[in-house]
Amino acid sequence: MDETDYQAQLEGLRGKLNNIERPPETTLEILGQSRVEQRWEELLVYFLDSTNPHRFDTDVLRAFLRAVHSHGDTSMSGPLRSLETVEVSSQVSTDDGIFDILLRQPDEWFVCIELKVDSPETNAQTERYADATRLGDIDTRQYSGTDEYVYIAPKDAPDSVSEDFVDISWEQIVAELETVLTDGFGKYPTKSSAQLADFIDTIQLELNMGDINQISDETVLYTEYAETINRVRDAFERDKERLYNSLEETFFAEFGHEGWVSNTRPNTYIQLYKPEWRDVGSGTNIEYEPHLSLNQKQPTIRLRLDIEHTGKAELREKLSSRVSQETFEDAGWEYVNGAYALVAKSLPLDIENPQASIQAATEEIQQLHSLVGEPIEEIVNEYTDS
Repeated sequence: MDETDYQAQLEGLRGKLNNIERPPETTLEILGQSRVEQRWEELLVYFLDSTNPHRFDTDVLRAFLRAVHSHGDTSMSGPLRSLETVEVSSQVSTDDGIFDILLRQPDEWFVCIELKVDSPETNAQTERYADATRLGDIDTRQYSGTDEYVYIAPKDAPDSVSEDFVDISWEQIVAELETVLTDGFGKYPTKSSAQLADFIDTIQLELNMGDINQISDETVLYTEYAETINRVRDAFERDKERLYNSLEETFFAEFGHEGWVSNTRPNTYIQLYKPEWRDVGSGTNIEYEPHLSLNQKQPTIRLRLDIEHTGKAELREKLSSRVSQETFEDAGWEYVNGAYALVAKSLPLDIENPQASIQAATEEIQQLHSLVGEPIEEIVNEYTDS
């Protein structure tokens, strides 16, 4: 295709874009639920809860809390750490009424959230929630100075009645949620990215946050460089797959194939485990799980010991009685105790010499195995023998 044909094709595409009267409908629009507050709440809760199968992990929760903490009137501050332990609840009972969402890091802090889309606050509900001594099973008096009350509504809506609530607009929330998709391009499952994008589109369209007939500069650039962008994306996926294959091969070269199994989820993660580590007790899985994060300024290999699914608390307690949190931390492992991971460690990935980084990651797994391998076998044998 010569330059003239290319320009003609691009002009034709721009003409079609300019003639668009409205974008494709979002899922909630199709269902006639696009301004139903409960649907917005359900979607937000789904993305905020890192235990849900969207595989955003805590990235959406981190972005949401960043929007809250960056607001000038909030009292909470400090690093957003150990978010894997944050509990997310909806429709939470108080002494006087039910509020929308509760975020809680046990024994550290909580955030009480009331959402509005169309309807205004009724019966001074925020005052009642702020005065409540119990939010669900929380005694609010035990969280003095580490609590936050947040009222999320369109920017033109009336402020909350309670002075204890901080008023944050949906526009501020959306600005942070968008960074999850832009900064994590290619990192998450396509379906999950599309679902989050669809939710963001719903908020933007329903709150008239922009001219729906205006094509962004990014979209114009994409139409111009789509071929190059797609080629780069394909190369990224191929390189990531090769790195995962190399990680798997190096692991088996060091540990040996006998007694070990790998379950590779293409371009997402690897699970490395012994068959007897599967379905332990009431259904718990144990595994070493390396993750690659290439779409960051500093690419990393994230290593985890996962103890997950039903019965995980019991197995973690048994392992902790044999290997203490301090032992892990002394060995340089972060004690996560999250939805999936018990401990984790991040290593830099040298893109100039990736094999050296993969070898280092394998050695770290060996170090971890020297700490937990024998205790895990003892625990597994207890369930096998019983």
